[in-house]
Amino acid sequence: MKPVSSRRSLLLANARSGDSDAFSELVTPLLSVAMGTAVLITGSRADAADAIQDALVSAWQGLRGLRDDEAFPSWFRRQVIRSAQRQARSRRRLVALDDVRDLQTDATLDRKVEERQLQRAFRAISDSDRTILVLHHYWRMPVSDTAAALDIPPGTVKSRVHHALTRLRASYDAEDRR
Repeated sequence: MKPVSSRRSLLLANARSGDSDAFSELVTPLLSVAMGTAVLITGSRADAADAIQDALVSAWQGLRGLRDDEAFPSWFRRQVIRSAQRQARSRRRLVALDDVRDLQTDATLDRKVEERQLQRAFRAISDSDRTILVLHHYWRMPVSDTAAALDIPPGTVKSRVHHALTRLRASYDAEDRR
């Protein structure tokens, strides 16, 4: 069995030559996290699916510009992030509450209400705040990787994460008072 780097290089070479199966093999392991990230940034599964589709097209078309084969996963993440941000800017919408009639206990209802409260608070903050929090907390990306993905200095990442969390807490508190 070939090492990951050799396998990735072979797949990328084939994909650059037009092999869509090789491209599919490259991106498939990354899609579930990409979808989760896009949902968090855009606020809906439909918008996230559109963002992922756009990111896939962008990645397919931009493969020849990728110089370092080992950078493919982070390069693809940047495609997803940028596409999700564009999608979020193009549509602002809130997701309605799910039907809670099927909930069986008060504890489950309380947990669902808290989750919805956090979701509404998360959607109320800016796209850039959601993006930085998704990268830092959902993907658990190191500051240096986050900085590279967003093309900003590492110190700016730390500052933006701090301020985004402050705004998220304020938004959550506002939802709590509602």
